[in-house]
Amino acid sequence: MAVVLAALVGVPLASAQVLLTPHHDLTTAAGSVIAVGDGEITLSRTDAGMRIGTYGLTWAAADGEVAGEGVVGPVLRSDGQSVTRTFVPTDGAPAVGVDVALNPNLWTGDPRSALGLDFRDVEVEGELGTMPAWMVDGDGSTWVLFVHGIDGLRQSGLRPLSTIRHVRLPTLLISYRNDEGAPASANGLFSLGEREWADLDAAADYALSQGAERFVLYGDSMGGSIVTRFMHESAHADRVVAMVLDAPVLDWGHVIDGQAQRLHLGALSPLVRQVVQWRGDLSLTALDELDQTSVFDSVPVLVFQGLADPLVPHSDSEDFARALPLGRYVPVPDAGHIQSWNVDPEGYAAHLTDFLAPYASSDDDE
Repeated sequence: MAVVLAALVGVPLASAQVLLTPHHDLTTAAGSVIAVGDGEITLSRTDAGMRIGTYGLTWAAADGEVAGEGVVGPVLRSDGQSVTRTFVPTDGAPAVGVDVALNPNLWTGDPRSALGLDFRDVEVEGELGTMPAWMVDGDGSTWVLFVHGIDGLRQSGLRPLSTIRHVRLPTLLISYRNDEGAPASANGLFSLGEREWADLDAAADYALSQGAERFVLYGDSMGGSIVTRFMHESAHADRVVAMVLDAPVLDWGHVIDGQAQRLHLGALSPLVRQVVQWRGDLSLTALDELDQTSVFDSVPVLVFQGLADPLVPHSDSEDFARALPLGRYVPVPDAGHIQSWNVDPEGYAAHLTDFLAPYASSDDDE
């Protein structure tokens, strides 16, 4: 009985704490280095190291700080013990035996160091304090507001930024409460979008003060939850002319259920939901966008979704997009969570360019 009681209490509490506590790390352990050279790297074989696509590769120093980084591309060859991929170092090369990690963000720098794009560091004043943001100038008064996901960084927006820049839309890559450099929430925990939308609202205020008139909201993972909550709550929602969502969390209850099933703890899922709501002082019902899609009926929405996503059910993204009169759904085979760009950057860019072009070309005529 004691063991059962400990499981009934401890597992939901631990699960809620893991979900709601900021960690600011999207990397996944990808084995250790066996050999490096001639534009390729050989790693001990892991599931992460075998992922299809192009990713950042990082390795740490003895103190745990990032010691270097590079970019790994397609798998060249593999066997039962190792995998060899293309490798382009951007900050040195790892030594043999060093543990490495895969990062969906190819770059850990800023728009200039990563892409050669001019930008400005700006500050957004929110209800909890000052939040840093990157401003990339463009033409016209329709601005893209990019919102990264849970435990993410503004660097998530660097992947599509070249495409957005190509269509010349001004872009603000924001941070929000509990981010590095931004103020913490009162309890130090994520609220899964229920309160973070106010920080996006503050970013919209800033953009309006700088000449913006309309918005394209772009959110990945929990950024999608923040963006959709904004549409329900913000006085600026009528200025939103389009939305781009990448692996968006549209129903946190489904995410919790899915993770519980993966860990063979499905029976505890209802308890985990309740503890998440209690611990985070939030409502999962309010964050269920699949039950309240009418607010998006007049807004074009582009949804990217990896079909190998272990976090967001791809059926949620598909059902959401299909329910919208102006929804577009782009499934990407073999892509994990927020990794659709990594698996097919050319296809991703083509869909994004086609979707954004009307707002760039017609902006000054409206």
